[in-house]
Amino acid sequence: MKTPLSLSILRLGFLLVLIGFFAPIACDTSGYQLAQGILGNAHQAGNAVFLGSIEHIYGILLFCVFIFALVGLVLTFVSKAPHKALLETVCLMLSFVLLLVVVLRIKAFRDSGLLHLVLTIVPVKIRFLVGGYSMAAGYLAGVVGTILRFLRL
Repeated sequence: MKTPLSLSILRLGFLLVLIGFFAPIACDTSGYQLAQGILGNAHQAGNAVFLGSIEHIYGILLFCVFIFALVGLVLTFVSKAPHKALLETVCLMLSFVLLLVVVLRIKAFRDSGLLHLVLTIVPVKIRFLVGGYSMAAGYLAGVVGTILRFLRL
């Protein structure tokens, strides 16, 4: 049986999000390291150790980004799941929304308190790296694949 183009694009999108989670996203830190930094695991956090004062729920939400992307990818390979297209879309949307919540919290943390004062004195630019671009391309591909899927292309 031939795989539709929309399903292949959706699979590619989920795969890019998963790869981007473990690749350096910004400041040579992966999503896994960011989550570990938020959770306070200094040994595995790498450069993200300073995020330990953010509430732990945001670290868990960051891991949920990965979990929903993985579940969405697995669903694309399950052929007999009821409401499969809807579940895949929900996984993609939840993954993106949770990532957005965590990013906004990290930005708020960066712009507040002592860290803001330090960054005012020593300006540090955050550069997105391959993981950030991979995740962005993955979400874009996921949206395109989902739209094509509902249009039956």
